[in-house]
Amino acid sequence: MSKGEPLRSRLDRANIELAKELLSVKSSLDVYKLIGLNASRIGRGQTFFGHVQRLSHLYVALGLAKIYEREKRHELCSVPGIYRLAKHVAIQSPSAAMTFAREYGVESCGKWVQDVDHVLSKQQPLLGKHLQVVDKVRNTRIAHLQQDAPVGNLPSIAAFEELLAFAVAFHSFVNEAFLSTGSHPILHDGTMSGSLSTVLKDVGVPDIVRDHP
Repeated sequence: MSKGEPLRSRLDRANIELAKELLSVKSSLDVYKLIGLNASRIGRGQTFFGHVQRLSHLYVALGLAKIYEREKRHELCSVPGIYRLAKHVAIQSPSAAMTFAREYGVESCGKWVQDVDHVLSKQQPLLGKHLQVVDKVRNTRIAHLQQDAPVGNLPSIAAFEELLAFAVAFHSFVNEAFLSTGSHPILHDGTMSGSLSTVLKDVGVPDIVRDHP
């Protein structure tokens, strides 16, 4: 991204890149869940499906770590990076900030930055708890193979879904508030789960289970 590029264009491009990563995480989470829910009934290709499930699980963790990564040396297309950039762009729809704030139990004070700061502060205990586990596993076992790394499980599917849902909501807020653009319904995208369901049916898995009871 060129620093000479207009700020609104940079924000738009960064938010598009965030959307791509969000959809990749959603697709990987769907793969992980779908294989797990139907694992006991997969007769052919068990080793392959097990490998794909493990890779999907690791990608969800790695993707979410990137989505929430704080900027240090480089400008990032992460939630913190986009928020920093958005603060320097004139807001087009203040009502979008008010709606975003209300979704997370914050009454607007009339200043969008303070509203979003309040939302982030309110969500920090939950998101931070999940991200602490994700980052620890990422830094010791996914991005690096640390010797004598502590053995720890990744967060639950529910925790992954909470992290993903908030990032998607933030992305949609930026689109609406600053770019007057609608967002792809990432959380409801069933492209990957539909495709994998077709594959599972082809290898003989009947009555595909798509979600937990």
